[in-house]
Amino acid sequence: MSSQPIRGPASPENETAVRLELISKVDAVITALERDGEMSAAELADVLGEPLSSTYRMLQSLTGVGWVDRSPRRGRYRLGLSMMTIGGLVEDSLDIREVARPSLQTLLHQTNSTSYLCVPRDSRAVCVERLEGHAVRSLAMQLGSSLPMYAGAAPLALLAFLPESERELVLRTGSELPGDPPRPTPAELETAIAAVSKRGYSISDGDVTAGIAALGAPVFNHRHELVASISVSGVRAQILGSRLRHNSALIVNAAHEVSSALGDEASR
Repeated sequence: MSSQPIRGPASPENETAVRLELISKVDAVITALERDGEMSAAELADVLGEPLSSTYRMLQSLTGVGWVDRSPRRGRYRLGLSMMTIGGLVEDSLDIREVARPSLQTLLHQTNSTSYLCVPRDSRAVCVERLEGHAVRSLAMQLGSSLPMYAGAAPLALLAFLPESERELVLRTGSELPGDPPRPTPAELETAIAAVSKRGYSISDGDVTAGIAALGAPVFNHRHELVASISVSGVRAQILGSRLRHNSALIVNAAHEVSSALGDEASR
């Protein structure tokens, strides 16, 4: 009877190899779409040498962050507008994920709760990294999915720290998608934004998923521009109540660590 080899903990070298492989696959998708204009998921699976199911998951993530868009022709994909107009988008986002991941891992270990990294896209917050917690598996904010900036801790942290003119534009022009949480009234949003700005972190208490709470905080780059937000999410008793003070300090500290690593002097 054959035995399976025992695998030890992943080494930094192995983790680096996995990330480089992922980047290589993303590059292959972008290059193929740039060359051929539009392709089906099956065609892209052939290019990658990957199962169709894995290719679909990658396309979902790339669509979520705007690097790839669905074509008007059913079942086909093309380069996203942001990819065509902002040449450094992939590199910048990958840099943020790479820098943020150690802090997200620390949050996961400290709270046993799911940790997230989200970036702004138009009027929505897109999840570009998610490390799964141990206590509960929430279906909200999967990798590549998005929420309007008025709902959830990570989105609200983005909304509250946007420049005022950009925030007003988001609130004025943002539209809801099927399945989005109900939009708060203008007065409720104004109160929430003021509270987040004052304390430096956001609180979500069942507004996305009943019984699930979250905390979020903003991340800034070397020009002190808002580029992302991080959050932790779990059952209410894990996040709020007697744990609120401790967890809020953790999320703010983690956001400062990521911002500082990106060169933000104000976070040091």
